[in-house]
Amino acid sequence: MDVTRGSYPCDQCNYKTKYKSDLTKHIKSIHEGERHPCTQCDFKGTQSSALRRHVKSVHEGVRYPCDQCDYKATRKNILRSHQLKYHT
Repeated sequence: MDVTRGSYPCDQCNYKTKYKSDLTKHIKSIHEGERHPCTQCDFKGTQSSALRRHVKSVHEGVRYPCDQCDYKATRKNILRSHQLKYHT
């Protein structure tokens, strides 16, 4: 592990990260097969944040509408990308 550069490499593949917590999440989801199942359908997220996004967009219908057209995104960052691409 190259601590001087703030790098945490995975010992099972080529993945590297600046944060130890990200390495732990990577190992659990990719190499240990940890999944976070949805209680309402067959979806299984590799991280709890993916499960939360899934529930909000699919089961709660949360959408982020564009203020310049009829487009509705399931995530804020996707809406920002849409706006930059089509409305700048």
